[in-house]
Amino acid sequence: MKETDASREVMSRDEFSRARRIRAGLPGQMLRERIEMARVGHGPLYTMAEIRRKVADSLPHRLGFLRGAVLEPIETYQGFIPDEVLLKYDDAARTELFDKFWVVTPTYYQERQLDPWVIGKVAGADLCAVIAQWDG
Repeated sequence: MKETDASREVMSRDEFSRARRIRAGLPGQMLRERIEMARVGHGPLYTMAEIRRKVADSLPHRLGFLRGAVLEPIETYQGFIPDEVLLKYDDAARTELFDKFWVVTPTYYQERQLDPWVIGKVAGADLCAVIAQWDG
């Protein structure tokens, strides 16, 4: 009887592992897990509109100036990115939870200001995590 219970347990583990591998190959099946893992590792998740608003709100109010945010793919960003921010970006990229990364810079109209943010878009979702911020 013990051998039968043990063989069922091993078979259950094998089936679980097999199902997990199959699920990992189907992007839609892993979406909920990616969202939860991104929340655990990087805090609250935001829509792109919420990110733009948060970045714009990081600037002080100026009479007659409209606050906004400019997004640029991290691959084409030409400003200096500090080493510690690059390391956070690399850590986030290695998790494979994110499919796109941007540098978001607060602006008054189109005039870029200091303190850019790096954000990552959760793969398969319209939600983003703040990966890092720095004083530019």
